[in-house]
Amino acid sequence: MTYTQTAFTGRTGARPITALTRELTRRMKVVDATGIQVSKQDARRAVKALKGAIGVSNGAIETLMDLVQLTWESDWTDDRPLVVWPSNQHLADEVRKTVACIKARLRELRAAGLILGHDSASGRRSGFRNRDGVIVEAYGLDLSPIRLRYAELKDAGDRLNALYALFKSGKKEIARVRRIVGQALAQAADLNLTGSHWMALQDAIDAAAFAAAQAKAMGDADGYQIALDSLSGVEDLVGETIDQFMFSVENNPSGSAESPCIHIQTIPSKKSVQADRGCSSDPEVGVPNQAVLPPSPSKSILKVRPSDLADMFPTTAMYLTETRPSWSDAHNAAARLRQDLGIRSGTWVDAIDTLGRDGAAVAVMITAEREARNEIRLTAGAYYAGMIARAKRGELDLQKTLWGFRTERMAAH
Repeated sequence: MTYTQTAFTGRTGARPITALTRELTRRMKVVDATGIQVSKQDARRAVKALKGAIGVSNGAIETLMDLVQLTWESDWTDDRPLVVWPSNQHLADEVRKTVACIKARLRELRAAGLILGHDSASGRRSGFRNRDGVIVEAYGLDLSPIRLRYAELKDAGDRLNALYALFKSGKKEIARVRRIVGQALAQAADLNLTGSHWMALQDAIDAAAFAAAQAKAMGDADGYQIALDSLSGVEDLVGETIDQFMFSVENNPSGSAESPCIHIQTIPSKKSVQADRGCSSDPEVGVPNQAVLPPSPSKSILKVRPSDLADMFPTTAMYLTETRPSWSDAHNAAARLRQDLGIRSGTWVDAIDTLGRDGAAVAVMITAEREARNEIRLTAGAYYAGMIARAKRGELDLQKTLWGFRTERMAAH
């Protein structure tokens, strides 16, 4: 069957010839020669994915899907005619729209080169099939452009779906980093730590989120990806700020055994005066500077001092530079160690919130030691995150684990 389009001018009401319709008509002859095959299911999937992908209204795409549904599966094989002949009234009744609305949608589809008109002499739509279901004669709406442009249309839909997937995953990533920032600020507030460096964290995540929102509004995938890439810098900034201003001796409210009993922060609040660990108006004589660890599920009790850590964890010893380390030194060592292990800042903040500063530091040292022994199947970061997850369920037993490491060291000596 020859695919042509009759051109009329004047007052006949016939559709005008355009450069696009002529190009499609020429290209269809090439398709007939090469025998390109597209299934009805593939065609429906490609048309459905076009919503928002090209300059055609969603209503017009829905009508195009209705037209594809009127075809038979066999119509899409062997380069058979792809003509359907429903009346405008039938299409309008299907979607409960007016005939004028359907006409406007069909004009959109023709202008976009998604359908062609295969008109009879009278301009009426009609057709019939033989006993095998093959179209013998048909005048109406030609869907051959879908088969002809299938690769192009599928690519447009795939690109839009990829963009939507990027926006969806990006939204989750922005929320994740925003939560990390929120945890860090909440921890700092709980410790009465102040300063512009903490507010800079909020400014950094807000800037990244704003850039992502702007790119999304413009449909700019590259700009959106750049905004997402900046989130790793925000996360690094959170870790650096925590390590520098939360765990340094000057800013760590837990202080050390050698520091004064009254600790004043770098930028103190007028009401911010905190007592150091082990210091009080009447301290108990002989009480060592013990670790503050979560309760042990097995009821194990082990008194751990910073000096014990270097002996139990040889991997950590090189990070403890002081001869008689304090807990501040242990916290700083753990902060440096977790970076070398690849533990993410968000996990680190979560650990501090769940285990406390001592517990988070001890957990890092345990992770480092197991990593050095090749006892971790995946990564140190994943192992550490697993420890935090167990702690949240009340299943992590740091004190029992410490007993195990201490026993090993004693047996080795």
